[in-house]
Amino acid sequence: MDMQSTDTKNETDKVCIIGAGSSGLAAAKTFAERGIPFDCLEREDDIGGLWNETTGTGVVYDTTYLVSSRKYTGFEDYPMPEEYPTYPSHREALAYLRDYAQNFGILDRIQFNTTVERLERTDEGWLVTIAGKSRPHLYRALVIATGHHDVPRFPKIPGNFTGEVMHSRDYRSVKQLVDKRVVVVGAGNSACDIVVDATSVARAVYQSMRRGTYFVPKFMLGRPTDGIVNFCEKMPMPRGLRNRIYTIWHKLMVGSNSRYGLPEPEHRIMDTHPTMNTVLPQLAAHGRICIKPEVTELKGRMVRFADGTQVEADLLVYATGYEIALPLIDNDLIFDANGRLRLYFNAFHPELDDLFAIGLIQANGSIWRLAEDQAKLVASFIIAAAEGHERADWFRSLKAQGHDHSAQAPYVQSERHRLEANYYAYRRQARRLLQRFGEMGKAELKSWRTSKAAGRSAGARAKATSTASS
Repeated sequence: MDMQSTDTKNETDKVCIIGAGSSGLAAAKTFAERGIPFDCLEREDDIGGLWNETTGTGVVYDTTYLVSSRKYTGFEDYPMPEEYPTYPSHREALAYLRDYAQNFGILDRIQFNTTVERLERTDEGWLVTIAGKSRPHLYRALVIATGHHDVPRFPKIPGNFTGEVMHSRDYRSVKQLVDKRVVVVGAGNSACDIVVDATSVARAVYQSMRRGTYFVPKFMLGRPTDGIVNFCEKMPMPRGLRNRIYTIWHKLMVGSNSRYGLPEPEHRIMDTHPTMNTVLPQLAAHGRICIKPEVTELKGRMVRFADGTQVEADLLVYATGYEIALPLIDNDLIFDANGRLRLYFNAFHPELDDLFAIGLIQANGSIWRLAEDQAKLVASFIIAAAEGHERADWFRSLKAQGHDHSAQAPYVQSERHRLEANYYAYRRQARRLLQRFGEMGKAELKSWRTSKAAGRSAGARAKATSTASS
């Protein structure tokens, strides 16, 4: 595009951060500390992203509680209040995020009710078209901090169900389950929360699981489970041995799934994203939940399962996750032809020096802290590039490798694990990378004098454009 003939508002001294959920807040706070000019654009009228029940982005329900404990969830330089319970509610989590934004002076720097309609990459930077604005804004770099919990995933099941159908994204309270025969498809955290809620108000509760799952209690030996795991992770050992020890430990502390009437996992405990739920196995053992295999057919109000049984239902809830897609950008920039992530360390484009993602990851720990780690690395690279520092060239050679899919090999192959990473291994690597940035890992931005040329060079290597409706 010929920039001389384009009517734009020039923001080439700024980075555009899209999203003011936990990941966007981590990016904004880090950039503010490091002197990187930015605009943070949020389509809703408030912060919080997934954690804000009052907005269209929020996916929380009345009984949503953190699955990582207070001590190991909050950002490291701003701990959650001691008066919070061990596992805070979603309302307490949102209040914490608001306090975090206010404490670091970034709440007033967020542009609310700002919907991005189109993104277009040029040799000069990123053109961001905003709803209601007459001119696009031109930014030096782009940070996507929107996450991927936007487009619900529905399994392809033969037939048609004539009862009520809902995705877990639209679940808000037990009022939606009262006096209904409910079938919940899935065995993740949201699925199990909904199943547990249903046992108190529904006429009948069925849970369909494709495979056996490890149900990890939130407390072991009277302590938060993630605190025990965090202690164990400090002991160096091969992943295979650690996996075996954790699997045996779970057997000793919880017991075999079959004793609760649940299907046995065919994998070790670290090979899947954990399901944190203390009471579901007990409810299954009490007969308050009827566990079923995969749904194979829908016919009217009847739901048929892989074992040949069928049940009549009023409500079918798909707690089957989300499509791994980013509606705001050409996904060919982010994913390869097989739908696998291209980004180095889930955050850096292999060729482009002005495109980043923060929070595009799933892990067995606090995503907030991983987003904070990513933000520190992104800021360090931006500053190193701006200063023409040799650490920028070092990191360019690293990110040119793209995403290391071999690191995901141990996980069960499924859509759920396409963005999965081991929380503890990821954080260790993030700390090593930040340390290798040397002085650039803590430096503040002094100028943009060389990064513009670097951006043009990157643009010459890989031009791309993207459009989408927010």
